[in-house]
Amino acid sequence: MTQRLNYDYILQTNVRGKPYVTVSAKGLSNGLSDIPNDGADFGPDTPGTQTSGIQEAMNYSATSPLYSPDLGHLFYPIKLLAGNYNFSTPITYGIGNFPSTDNFSISITGVGYVTTSLTYSGTGNAITIDSAINNIYIADFSIDNYPTNTANNLIYWNSSKGIGSNVLTVENINNGYSPSSNLMYFNNVYIATIKNVVSGSTYGIYITGVGSNAGFLYMQNQIWAGVQTYIGNFDIAYISGVNNEINVVEPITMLKIINNAGGSNLPWGVAGVITNATVNSIMIENSVLGAGGNPPIIINRNVQYMKLINNTVSGTLISSFNTGASLTIGTLSIDGLYNIGTQGKFMDVTNITINEYDLKNIPDGTFTNMPTQSSTNGTTAGTVSMNAVEYRAKYKKYVITFSGYENNTTTNQTINFPLPFSSYAVITGNNTGLTITASTTGITITSPNSTTTYSGIVIVEGY
Repeated sequence: MTQRLNYDYILQTNVRGKPYVTVSAKGLSNGLSDIPNDGADFGPDTPGTQTSGIQEAMNYSATSPLYSPDLGHLFYPIKLLAGNYNFSTPITYGIGNFPSTDNFSISITGVGYVTTSLTYSGTGNAITIDSAINNIYIADFSIDNYPTNTANNLIYWNSSKGIGSNVLTVENINNGYSPSSNLMYFNNVYIATIKNVVSGSTYGIYITGVGSNAGFLYMQNQIWAGVQTYIGNFDIAYISGVNNEINVVEPITMLKIINNAGGSNLPWGVAGVITNATVNSIMIENSVLGAGGNPPIIINRNVQYMKLINNTVSGTLISSFNTGASLTIGTLSIDGLYNIGTQGKFMDVTNITINEYDLKNIPDGTFTNMPTQSSTNGTTAGTVSMNAVEYRAKYKKYVITFSGYENNTTTNQTINFPLPFSSYAVITGNNTGLTITASTTGITITSPNSTTTYSGIVIVEGY
């Protein structure tokens, strides 16, 4: 009883008058300090604690009387001081005695992910944030599931609030030993900012929005080793500087990926983007996509518009795991694309239909079997190779190369373009010595009825 009264006195004296609650990993009980909890409000000397004082700090935080008309109840911020916090009992950040219909704002921060470390060795979710809490700030610590890897998620929040309420910020989190599901699971988020997450674990972040074409996701500077990030139900998802695969598991209106390196160490050998839900618009810019010659873009649901700008890929560009479904890419626009890996096919499945192409600045040899390229044997000998060096909605240009072409019959030869012109096709150059005409569907070579061979190029432009 005396110990409890003394602790209550210390707690009351330390916490009151301060704008935050401190938790220490050091104390008398673990021999790391000469004073209780190393002078912090909570820690290993907190009576009855099984969580190094973290659970008790959260309980106390939820008694805060502070209130804001727009943010609701402002719970005392929790500061985790330097050290390693070992716990095997799950932690829940609750709302105390307040009605769940109210709004709640919380903050959990360490002093840096190289100095504040949480190590969970239990099962279930390591830290669960109450579904009624709707404004969350988490930053500056490491969290691991060591040595068991038996937890479901290390940080779990499944919000019960609706559109416009839920704001999430996660910054500077490190993870090395993963749970069985996700490092972090966040559901029903309206606005989310996730920055500087570093992990060598197997499982990454699962984050989905409120849906209904609302909400915004911003992710920046994530470094993973063999991890997927699962996203969906956002109006706009903007992802920058991320080294992992983006798996769209719920619909997204617009997905923009910039300056990414798409998970070159992924154990399942895929990197870049997987659409397991409908995406209206995808733009990927200045990124390195693909691993070991595997397709960087996996289309498992329809995409209305996809634009690739100045990217480097490895292997086949487009593939699908959902090969039993008939899928569509409405418009595929590419401006600058280079393949550094196996010279794979442009697309290795037949279940995806691309309705419209807008292609330019793709070097020769980037892919085999480009949809804008073809090679046809001459009637008697030689080849005719077609290459749409630019194929856009309002302008198209083919360079057609004749190599040792021969036709010693009296029959003209017609060769169709790999992709047709829309309205007009005009021959603007011809140094082959052959008589050739062009239509929107192809060219017709007037038979020279001779054993002469012809070489050169023909340029056809139009739209």
